[in-house]
Parts: sequence; structure tokens; C-alpha cells
Amino acid sequence: MRKILLVPGDGIGPEVVAAARSVLEALGGVFPDLRFDFSEALIGMSALRAGQDAVPEATVQAAKAADAVLLGAIDEAALPVGTRALGRFRRLLEAYANIRPLRGFPGVPCVCPGLDVAVVRENSEGLYSGIEFETGADAACAVRVITRQGSERVARAAFELARARRRRLTAVHKLGSLKRTDGLFLEAVRAVGAAYPEVALETRNIDACAMDLILHSAHFDVILATNMFGDILSDEAAGLVGGVGLAPSAVLGDRYCYFEPVHGTAPDIAGKGIANPTAAVLAAAMMLRHLKEDAAARAIEGAVAAALAERPNRTPDLGGPASTADATRAIIARLAD
Repeated sequence: MRKILLVPGDGIGPEVVAAARSVLEALGGVFPDLRFDFSEALIGMSALRAGQDAVPEATVQAAKAADAVLLGAIDEAALPVGTRALGRFRRLLEAYANIRPLRGFPGVPCVCPGLDVAVVRENSEGLYSGIEFETGADAACAVRVITRQGSERVARAAFELARARRRRLTAVHKLGSLKRTDGLFLEAVRAVGAAYPEVALETRNIDACAMDLILHSAHFDVILATNMFGDILSDEAAGLVGGVGLAPSAVLGDRYCYFEPVHGTAPDIAGKGIANPTAAVLAAAMMLRHLKEDAAARAIEGAVAAALAERPNRTPDLGGPASTADATRAIIARLAD
């Protein structure tokens, strides 16, 4: 029995998490020994509306007690000034490596149908460290924090992933402008890379990498980047394969982890029943692979690919007519194929 904590969050989060849960439950018809014990917890605006903190202590403790966590989305923009839910949740779980695999799906119109890349984003420091302050009436400052420990541990996660994929790792930087911070980051990456001689390591400027992702997408396997650079590159890659509705992610630490779609809360379509569940369903597949349930993960990934190949199963963001429920049923119908 796998203990799975569902944290639906805000906006379309509850809709796509419910879809992912339906797919996980349907796996029982294909893998009778695979069973789940689901529980739910609040976070973000949904927690505030319930009179709780944006990151309730009960949610953190439930996440630590679960085998894995599936998170929907958090409306950070709606939270009170000075309140950051996702960053706090991540730090409390000591989850520092954000792995975002992006690939094209047969039949889905996109810019780079052959793209198959994984962006590994350092997720605990960098320019998103949360250190901001005003320096005067008309000025403010944000601090970019890079540490050797933070860089080394995310580099290890990236090299391990590259070793399991096509054994090429691209470390991204802006060394000409950020000599000390990106200098330390690259120094740590190279030190870790010495233990992975089978992985080809290259470094590339962030701007050149952004361009080459479009012009030479087949070149890339695993891209390792600091927090903000990884955020931007992974969204670019998502755009190249059809949008963030196809982009799942894993956020891993040494002890705890959670899995989530890359997309946000999409308040403009929340409650309309047309949210694309694909990213959340693929995040559930990543969760299963982390739990060593590889056959079940492959079944979900194959079902998603088969469903997306037919336009009637695609939601409006992918140019199709399907509702969230339609798309979810199409995936479930193909689990045993």
C-alpha cells in the first residue's frame, strides 16, 4: 500500500489532481497488487480561506509521513505580500532538485516534435532565495545566493539523471556577468562531474542555450541550471513541445519529495472543466517511477501518448475539443494497451 498525499492547491489544481488520482486508481485494473492510500491536505489560498496558515504544519507533517506527494498548483500572486507558500513548502521538505522532462508527443502540433530534454533546476537558492529589500524610495534589491553545497547536491542529481539517459549534461551559466556566483556554481559542477567520467559535460551561456534549444534541440539531453535560469529554460522547452500543459516535474530531496505539473493555477479557466490534466498525470507517472513502480509508470506514459495522438482527446490548449474529464477517460481507456 502506497501512502500518497494529495495537495490540490488553488485554481485548476484540484481539477488536475483529481484527474491524476482517477488514473492512479484505474491502474488497479492492470496491476492488481498496486494499491494506494490517498489523503488530502491544504496549501496556499485554499489553506488561508480555511483559516489556516498558507503552509499548514499539518500539511508539512503529512507530506513527510507519505511515500510521495502530488501537488496541484499554488496561487502565489494572490497571497498577501511577504507570504511565499511554495518556497516555504520546498524548504521545509528540503527538496532542492527540480527535474522537468520535456518531450514531444506524436500527433501533437508543436515547434520541435523531436525534443527530448530534462531540465534539472536548482530549487532552493539562486535569485529565488526570497531575500529582497528596499534600498531607498525608488530602489529595491534582490540577492542571488549560490552555495557550494547547494550546487554540488543538485549537480549530483543531474549527473545521475544524465547517466540514466543519453549521458550528456549541459551546465548553464552567465559567467561574463555573474563571475562569482556562476563561477562557484561551475566549479562545483565540474568537481562533481569528475566522478561521472561516462557523462559528457559541457557549459553554455544561458542566452546561447535558449537559442540553441530552438535551433539545435536534438543536441540536448540534460540541462543543469540555477533556479531562475532553469525556470525560464524549462518553460521555453515546454513551449517547444506544445505548452506547459504537457510538462510534469519532480522536486526531490535526500529524504522527501513531491511531484507537480509545471503549470500554474490558470484562474481564467478554473472551474470550467477544460484544464489539461496531462502534466499532472505525467507527474503521477514520475512519482511511480520514484517509488520503483516502473511498469505502472510506463503504462501511464504509454496511455498518455496514445490518447494525445487523437485530436478528440486533446483539451483546448492543444487545439482539441476535450474536457478535462474527456481527456482523463481517454487516458484510462488506454492503460491496458
